[in-house]
Amino acid sequence: MTAPWIAVLGLALAYDSLVVAVGAAAGEGALLEALNTGQFTAHAVLTPLAVVCGALLLGPGRRTARWAWAVAGALSVLGVLTTLPGLELEPRTWADTLRYTDAGDAGAPVAAVVAILALLAIGVVVWRRHGVPWVALGALAVFVASALAFRVPPLGNIGEGLMPAGLLAALCDRRLDVNGTPAPVPAAR
Repeated sequence: MTAPWIAVLGLALAYDSLVVAVGAAAGEGALLEALNTGQFTAHAVLTPLAVVCGALLLGPGRRTARWAWAVAGALSVLGVLTTLPGLELEPRTWADTLRYTDAGDAGAPVAAVVAILALLAIGVVVWRRHGVPWVALGALAVFVASALAFRVPPLGNIGEGLMPAGLLAALCDRRLDVNGTPAPVPAAR
């Protein structure tokens, strides 16, 4: 049940990178501004899905899933309420890219930062319990890259790509089965 949610998260982050990639070709105007508005909306609503993806790797327990969905839902609402009202987009360039950014940006998006820190904590638990470091490393990569993205914007996109890559790597790791429980160890011959 984890893989489809990782795919949704990955598609949302791919959309973000696609908007950056087409920005210069699309040029300033209503189309690029609408695409960037979608990007801000997707970030606010879907970034907390990372908490669910990570928590589902902890095990098949319904309590864990309910907790993760509740946290993700609350963070999505917080993200929408703190990001979208008053969103004032203006065009900015960096190297050969063009994107619309929030002119009234007051700092880091709190909901996204909390989601990534929660994913990092989940990743540490998965690493300690099962010896699978990928969730923690992906969360750490996106956290560090996002902090550096204020100076070099493409780093944010690179970090965002490493987060679902870490989730996917953990999902494919033989030490976990698809439900997030330890995989059986083959008998020695």
